[in-house]
Amino acid sequence: MNSDLATRVSEVPLRFQTEEMSTACLLEDAGFPERRDELQVEDVEQALVASPDLVPLWLARGDDQRLVGGWGIQRDGHSYRILKFSGGESLVVKDSLRACAEFIVRYTKFIGDVQARMC
Repeated sequence: MNSDLATRVSEVPLRFQTEEMSTACLLEDAGFPERRDELQVEDVEQALVASPDLVPLWLARGDDQRLVGGWGIQRDGHSYRILKFSGGESLVVKDSLRACAEFIVRYTKFIGDVQARMC
């Protein structure tokens, strides 16, 4: 379990609103790209249980993603669809906290992979 990493990552959209740092820099501050493989859905979900006010921030961010190869999340009736914008990969989850956690892990690992290639 890596709750510190999950907490720091889950706070990215809140910090993005209050600090003058890019998402990539905020993730670097959390330990990306080196620690990106340590981030687990279950840990992120627990961080969101502790701070449910972060879920709407992530859902807004996830609905706004259209990066080639990137991940997004969209409400689909009473469920949430986590989708990769290239390749058509997707996952449908009914619980908003779990869906958000699934999105966060995929979204941030995608950014971490890009960061690792740039280093």
